[in-house]
Amino acid sequence: MAVRKGTRKARKPAPKRKQAPRKKAAKKKPSAKKKPSAKRKLPAKQKPPAKQKTVAKKASPKKDAPAPPKATPARDARKALELKKTISRTLHPLEHGKDVVDAYMRDVDHPFKAEIEAVRGIILGASNKLAERIKWNAPSFYYKEDLGAFNPRATEYAHLILLFPDGAGMDDSSGLLEGNHKDRREAKFHSLDDVKAKKPALEKLVKQWVALRDR
Repeated sequence: MAVRKGTRKARKPAPKRKQAPRKKAAKKKPSAKKKPSAKRKLPAKQKPPAKQKTVAKKASPKKDAPAPPKATPARDARKALELKKTISRTLHPLEHGKDVVDAYMRDVDHPFKAEIEAVRGIILGASNKLAERIKWNAPSFYYKEDLGAFNPRATEYAHLILLFPDGAGMDDSSGLLEGNHKDRREAKFHSLDDVKAKKPALEKLVKQWVALRDR
């Protein structure tokens, strides 16, 4: 078919461009989890240094040291007696001396106070080795051991209690001593005349008691 002059040639439609296939978006890889950082190890508590046990060195026995005395019945008896005296002194506090006894007698209220004073004078006059003190809350007499004491609770007479350890020295034929205890006897004074009558027997008894302590 002839193409007219002056007419525009019909343009052929431009071929459609093929669109490049879209690239699929690359999937993002999950970020690797961060590993927990290792905890800082705290320095271990230092234990205090163990105390060194000091071992006490045994003292080496001295050369030529005297051997300890062997125990004997007599030595054990003396120790027992000393212990008994210590316990007695603890349980019964003492007040020593004539002045203390004088003060006691001034203040005491007893119906036989005069008889007690008279007997007291006889005992102290029988031996200058005897001393007196307040023991068991009463005037008492002693020489190495307790000779005896008054009993102020007895108000019917002047009551004197005499002590005889092991029963030695309590032999009396005058009738002065009364009672049947193993290691003590009693003497009772009902008046000043009674004290006067019993004075020789009391003096003899006290002297005999003191002599036994000097053996």
